[in-house]
Amino acid sequence: MLGWLGGWTGSAEALEGRVVDARTGLAIAGAEVTIAGLTGVVKTDADGRFSWKPDPKPPFLIIVILPDGRVARPVSVDRLDPAAVLTVMVEAAVTEEVTVTSGVAPSIDAAPGAAMTLLTARDLVQRGPANLMQIVENVPGVSQVSEGQAAVPAVRGLARGRTLILIDGSRVTSERRVGPSATFLDPAVVESVDVARGPGSVAYGSDAFGGVISVRTKRPPYTGTRATATGTFGAGIPDRRGEFSVSHGFGTGGLIVSGHVRDAEDYRGPDGVVLNSGSADRGILARVERRAGAGVVTVSWQGDFGRDIERPRNNSNVIRFYNPYEDSHRFNAAYERSNVSGFGHVRVSGFVGTVDLRTDQDRIPTPTRARDIVRADISATDVQVRATAERAAGAVRLEFGADINGRTGLEARDTIIQYDLAGAVVSTLDNVSIQAARRTDTGLFLQADAPLGHGLTAAGGIRVDRVTNVNRGGYFGNRSVTNGAAAGFAALTAGPFRKLTLTAQVARGFRDPTLSDRFFRGPTGRGFITGNPDLKPETSLQIDLGARYATGRLRLAAYAYQYRITDLVERYQTTTDVFFFRNRGRARLRGVEVEAQADLGRGLMLEAAAQTSRGTALGANAALDDISPDTTSLVLRKAFGAKVSVFGRVAFYADDDRPGPSEIAAPGHVNVDLGATWFAGTRLEVRGAVRNLLNQTYYASPDPRFVLAPGVNGFVTVHVKF
Repeated sequence: MLGWLGGWTGSAEALEGRVVDARTGLAIAGAEVTIAGLTGVVKTDADGRFSWKPDPKPPFLIIVILPDGRVARPVSVDRLDPAAVLTVMVEAAVTEEVTVTSGVAPSIDAAPGAAMTLLTARDLVQRGPANLMQIVENVPGVSQVSEGQAAVPAVRGLARGRTLILIDGSRVTSERRVGPSATFLDPAVVESVDVARGPGSVAYGSDAFGGVISVRTKRPPYTGTRATATGTFGAGIPDRRGEFSVSHGFGTGGLIVSGHVRDAEDYRGPDGVVLNSGSADRGILARVERRAGAGVVTVSWQGDFGRDIERPRNNSNVIRFYNPYEDSHRFNAAYERSNVSGFGHVRVSGFVGTVDLRTDQDRIPTPTRARDIVRADISATDVQVRATAERAAGAVRLEFGADINGRTGLEARDTIIQYDLAGAVVSTLDNVSIQAARRTDTGLFLQADAPLGHGLTAAGGIRVDRVTNVNRGGYFGNRSVTNGAAAGFAALTAGPFRKLTLTAQVARGFRDPTLSDRFFRGPTGRGFITGNPDLKPETSLQIDLGARYATGRLRLAAYAYQYRITDLVERYQTTTDVFFFRNRGRARLRGVEVEAQADLGRGLMLEAAAQTSRGTALGANAALDDISPDTTSLVLRKAFGAKVSVFGRVAFYADDDRPGPSEIAAPGHVNVDLGATWFAGTRLEVRGAVRNLLNQTYYASPDPRFVLAPGVNGFVTVHVKF
């Protein structure tokens, strides 16, 4: 079949290039090369060479991610000399590299119609985010669900397991009803974050039809020995953070070990201290990367240990909701190689992870009522094996993939501990909610794109999955649910014409409910919930329209989307803090997103983003949960030589006057943030920032048990290189 495709499409051609340090003229090995608006990534060899196949048609924008994780300034290619190798000159030694790039998400297998954004390490260290949600807060279409350290990022209002989170290519799975939050993740170990807003079901199966957030943690250098230490001290949110890393390169690879510790006390809102809003954790990351022949082998282990992760509510003076512990272990291994038996790129990866989580509802005693604790303990093991291969058949680019992922050994217990007025335990009642449960998702997929001539490119993909859920014992007894699912997309891209590219795409996605959605019954961080074993999988029909304009100094993008979801899974409550699940007919989501980045010269960078969205349950004509209010944000960055850089952010949030069935209306607000970095020398950086400078009063979330978000708060960070 491949031979037939090759004959039909003509001879295969490739863009041959070489990445070179503009200051030294030396080749840069191990850099990642991607092209704005296209999916995929290739690595440079020892001589800095790379091959992109099939060859893109100019004009296009090349993005180079350097071996240490920094992102060089985009390089605009307006014409090609077919007789010469393209030389990409990058400023490998610059201090102020690009912080945000639209149209690029190199670690995500995204469909052409997806809205892609890359956030770099420099953006993270400048803003000093405390969690994953704060990392992605400036990306249009990404909003917050829940509050505090456990805040969950949702793409286009599709929370509760509809937005997939990856860490180093491996899924983050959660039994939380709002979806995975990666609470354990410390931004200090993050190298970059890619966001793809739009359908991801073909490449990733269930949980991805809202979008994908992909986190890449620190990589080791291939040469030299380095060590760093960082300390952060905060006010308003009284927190202390420390991080260290030691790395060693041995020519054909490298090793890095990084550790962190964080401790935050109750933060201060505009009206006073918000009870039960602190948290603490510590963790370690170890990664080794080594060239093995023509390929690269990577092995990593990440262990994180959360303690007293508090969940603030407006009744925290009566009941304290918190996670006494959340322990996570994640082991990843991967092998990737270019030019393997006719395939342009092959990658095989495996993942094994464990999680242990305790949730307590601790009722505070009064003179007339004794203390009691309602507790839920959950533990599970996660596994994933994924293999992908790319091949050019003439001018057609093909990607094949197989993906097996799942959760096994899920156990869930709830315990009620009663005390007397003197504080002594008088009774303990144990109940098995889930004795043992497992979920396995096996999927096969194929994606392809091909030029049609006259500046048109067609792309399509298809995936088939078989998802099996098995429950043994517990509240619902022995139950088994197996579903087959199909996902697909078709896209047409026109351009670039005068640097403008247009894309139209239609896609079908699916989402299978989590094990807890079906089989858990017990206490949660929001009250008490009962699953529903008879839930049907959700399916979606999605239409995405996109327009991108890119030059070396200016990048503009606008996207419009519509989702029609069938058998929407909805959490609803019958009485206060008592929740159930059901399928709720059909729903529709619509929205528009705009983003821009401009290099204004003289060290001045401007970033702008805006979004508006609406979500409606059809038939009932009722608003959906988790839909973000209209937002607009502006970020201005200025470098003063090589010593100082500053940034300012203004974000406008409209009134949320369309609350969903488990939400309340929330007033709008304006956030103003300011920050600066001083490069005191080659070995010392001092950073500082102030958030919510105007001390605005606003809700941390539109939950009926809402609390106020932090008032004015700030931090100072000292970063030392050895």
